[in-house]
Amino acid sequence: MIDTKALRTRKGSGVYQTGRDRVAQIMNVALEILIDKGYDALTLREVARRCKVQIGAISHYYKSRSDLLRDVLNIVVAPYAEKFREILHAKDLDAEQKIGRLIESLLEDMQRKQTTRLFPHLWQLANHDPFVSKAVDSIYILERLTFSRLIAQVNPSLSREERETLAVYLIAAIAGSTIFVGFEKPWSSQLPLYRAILCKSLIETVRTTSSEQFEHYGWQRTSSPSEWREPTLLSPEEYRELIESAEISLRSEEAEF
Repeated sequence: MIDTKALRTRKGSGVYQTGRDRVAQIMNVALEILIDKGYDALTLREVARRCKVQIGAISHYYKSRSDLLRDVLNIVVAPYAEKFREILHAKDLDAEQKIGRLIESLLEDMQRKQTTRLFPHLWQLANHDPFVSKAVDSIYILERLTFSRLIAQVNPSLSREERETLAVYLIAAIAGSTIFVGFEKPWSSQLPLYRAILCKSLIETVRTTSSEQFEHYGWQRTSSPSEWREPTLLSPEEYRELIESAEISLRSEEAEF
């Protein structure tokens, strides 16, 4: 359930409490539709019907379902940013343990209906909808930055290109597990063993891999380290703004004072 206190919506989508209450209701209904019916079923008219209001009460805040989806995804992603920051700055864990905690946290989150239903649907939709493609790209940048920071601590010999790409591999290995150990999936009962196997294999890969090994398996550097840029569907300006926002999200609370 989306609470009005958690709202960090775009400008114009609810300022006063009554407006924020309405926006929270709209987003809760929109999220419910996405999880149960998919993006095709998410229309402003259907949201209005479920909210039992006229469509004008919805279009007052959202001119299109793209605007609505943007706010829903922002509110869905926000708790992940808090969790990543908490793990990243945990004083009782070393970098390897933090990677393990991140993996465990993401697998546990996968046990929720919302996670198992929503994210695979977005992946599929990203193949056909340019807006969703950029949204999905944006969602995983924060996760990639978190893993990349920890990889740099565990294995500082890797270049930024190698580190960032290895972070993408970790994310793909974890997210791809949804089909087997996600909510109500056939192997979900084996989650404890699966989690142990995944943590062991991914952390060991981070710790022991080297540039020489990548080269042995056919990778050839095509640009100098200073010239390499992270692949993204976002424009340079959009990417820069997102990275700046992500860096703020991952900053320790102590550093804010």
